[in-house]
Amino acid sequence: MENKELLYYPILDSYREKAQEIEKKIQEGLYKDLNLTDNEEEANAYLVWWGDGFMLDTIKKKYDFEKLPEENKLFFWINCGTLWFLLNDVNDITTLPKTMEEIDKVKAHLMKVEILKMDAQKEIKYAINDVVIGGNLLDYFKFDITSWQVNKRFHGTGVIVSTALGSSAYWLNNGGPILPAESQLRWISGLASLPFGHQVIKPEEMKIKIKGRTPIMVGVDGYGGRVDDVQELTLSPTQHYATIAFFKDTPFDTKRMLLAEEKLLREDF
Repeated sequence: MENKELLYYPILDSYREKAQEIEKKIQEGLYKDLNLTDNEEEANAYLVWWGDGFMLDTIKKKYDFEKLPEENKLFFWINCGTLWFLLNDVNDITTLPKTMEEIDKVKAHLMKVEILKMDAQKEIKYAINDVVIGGNLLDYFKFDITSWQVNKRFHGTGVIVSTALGSSAYWLNNGGPILPAESQLRWISGLASLPFGHQVIKPEEMKIKIKGRTPIMVGVDGYGGRVDDVQELTLSPTQHYATIAFFKDTPFDTKRMLLAEEKLLREDF
């Protein structure tokens, strides 16, 4: 039975007041019994304080593509944000898991995004949650999507391609299905592009060509992965995945659906 001790390297959003308070407590030694280390190399898990967006940014910065997925560190997040679909809700910091047998793991599969810009420059990014293609919502663009499963030409304001992990947030806004988080299924939807509703697809290479009167923007996991003046992109599955850790016996997919329902009923959402 696996009983390997977890050794956490803490990462905090230092711009947030709550994170600054936690960082001060760590420096004062108040969390010395929590298996924390200031040596990133010796740690086998990242302990990240803040919200879903900060979590995604952390994966992008810390995931090592030169290593096998299982050789990368685990990511364990403590919620300090609002939606927290991908985070652990921790009220008592002393209850953090101390061994591998106290956690469950979810594999967040990474999708490769190759982007060709209007000036012929190329960029490569990796999506954990989603890719959003569009720009000026007052304008329409011509989309030409080509793959074995999807062959569509249409006008619309945009296109969303969501990973299984990112599908819970889009269920709130676009009505697509919440996909099992560990699957490599994709969810694609046009924006203001009837009759293109949404379609669930298996992992495969997909080309998307775009033409429009105004500049076209691509956002890979939000504005942090923004690329402007795009003419074409290719989405491909990869063998890479980041491992997200949760408290043992967390019903992760059920939790995502319940949270989505809860957010729909909130007056401040």
